[in-house]
Amino acid sequence: MKINSVITIVLLFFSFFVNGQNRSVYGKVISEDLEPLAGAQIRNSDNELLGETDFDGRFKINISQKNDSLFFRYTGMESTDVKLKEDCDNIEVIMMHFVIYDFMTPKKSDRLRKKRYDNLNNIHLKAINNRLFQNNNICYDRNFKAHKPDLDKIGKELKELDRINKNDFKNLKIGDTVRIPFGLDITKKTISSNYSICKNCTYQDYDFLIKGVIVNKQRKHFTLEIKIVEMLPYNNLEYRGKILNVGSEFKYEMKYCKVLID
Repeated sequence: MKINSVITIVLLFFSFFVNGQNRSVYGKVISEDLEPLAGAQIRNSDNELLGETDFDGRFKINISQKNDSLFFRYTGMESTDVKLKEDCDNIEVIMMHFVIYDFMTPKKSDRLRKKRYDNLNNIHLKAINNRLFQNNNICYDRNFKAHKPDLDKIGKELKELDRINKNDFKNLKIGDTVRIPFGLDITKKTISSNYSICKNCTYQDYDFLIKGVIVNKQRKHFTLEIKIVEMLPYNNLEYRGKILNVGSEFKYEMKYCKVLID
């Protein structure tokens, strides 16, 4: 009897300890158009899935007391990261549509995005008036994240790759042997996609590999005219309705990783 009592006390203490380390957070997620978002994911800083919203955009999750950051993800929407304030347990979130601003500089597109971001407070008030939200006060911090720095970084990386590509083309000479990897639809023996030219690549590195000799070069698009000398493990393949085999010649644009067949 005493042993049972001790076990009960230990279990109660353990349950109290565990619950004391966690707390419940609930809320709702909608779009800028005041539409509930069903299936929106809520993750923590370790990218662990904590839960998803229901058909009405509502959710309830348990998080650690130490966890003060939540990340909302939904297809077609910009990622929304929030930092919870103390005693914040009702989270109402408006996610912004992921909009592609064609033919605009990153700076201008960020300016338009910032304008939409600044209007979220007004949308929050509309959501309250429409009885979608309950709280007038937002109990979390949310910062606008410009895309320009990331796009600038990508732009620099692409310029560096272009420089390397250009230098590789310059160093290649007529008579040099190159290997060009491709994707392959094995069921139809048809080339489905191609990669950039590779150095010291093997058949094991890619789905398919063509080995050829450079017979001519053109500076436009860093174009190589290549005569095939080996195709492993097939003797021939179809590309855009034409058959490639050993002895065939084709053009390969290093700038755009594009195969052209005369």
